[in-house]
Amino acid sequence: MFGGDLVSIGFILFVAFLLFGPKKLPDIARALGKGMGELRRASNELRISFEEEIRNMDRPSEGASDSAPYYGHNHPEPTREEPESRS
Repeated sequence: MFGGDLVSIGFILFVAFLLFGPKKLPDIARALGKGMGELRRASNELRISFEEEIRNMDRPSEGASDSAPYYGHNHPEPTREEPESRS
């Protein structure tokens, strides 16, 4: 809707001034600022925890051996059963 230019911001401030009045506007701006700060802090914590989990997934586990995993009957890979041909 708005591109974020100076005219749009001015229009939004003007409408807020008309709706809430000059006495309430600083309180509303302060509450919005606190809310934005909390949202930014929470999103940063979430991003950091995701990045840490991704690093942990990329790191090989300490108990893993160098050999390939066994899927039963000492086969290094699971066998793929061929579908039956329908005639």
